[in-house]
Amino acid sequence: MAGNRNVSNHTSTTPDSAEIDTLLAEIGKPAPGASTKRGRLIFALDATASRQSTWDTACNLQAEMFREAATNSSLDLQLVYYRGLGECRASRWMSNSGQLAKIMSQVMCRAGETQIEKVLAHAAKETKLLKVSALVFVGDALEESPIPF
Repeated sequence: MAGNRNVSNHTSTTPDSAEIDTLLAEIGKPAPGASTKRGRLIFALDATASRQSTWDTACNLQAEMFREAATNSSLDLQLVYYRGLGECRASRWMSNSGQLAKIMSQVMCRAGETQIEKVLAHAAKETKLLKVSALVFVGDALEESPIPF
């Protein structure tokens, strides 16, 4: 995926369109008293081999989510995905959801374990630079050990 930076089972809990619309509207709103900066949303994807059999369907659904997000003109989007042995990548930030869907369509699944900790670390790093309003994660498994608090 050009411009990437290395950032070292479908369930019944899938939100419906109204819930997605509400989330996107909330993300795009500035906090009371805040400036009118754009909201920033990270779409994070598990691109490991366990998702291969449903990848095409997932791509279509996620492209629909990206198009819906585009209706909110004050929202910047970033795609983050992990796959393979230690590969975790992030696209540049963009406001064109069509570009994001195109990048997502070029991602292919590879065997490997989950790397959710890397996704969360990336989101934390991005938030230190400029606040990330929300992170949406799509995946099917968790092999990582829980982090003790």
